[in-house]
Amino acid sequence: MPRASREGKNNGDTQQHESDLPRGEQPTIVERGKKFAAYDKRGKLIILGYNRKIVQEYSDAQSKVRFERQRKNRSR
Repeated sequence: MPRASREGKNNGDTQQHESDLPRGEQPTIVERGKKFAAYDKRGKLIILGYNRKIVQEYSDAQSKVRFERQRKNRSR
């Protein structure tokens, strides 16, 4: 096996924080058995599902929408 193929799999320096949202606005993902739940900063359930990636993407999208909506309401 060529050495280059093993070196390409190193993902040690990836970014930990890749979201567009501030850290305080990010949803919290909780695992319960086989299910994953996403909660907003107030503790309200956003989504419940079996696939963590889908739960994470959906909750991030919903949080962005809610965050932008709050910004609009504050500027009025």
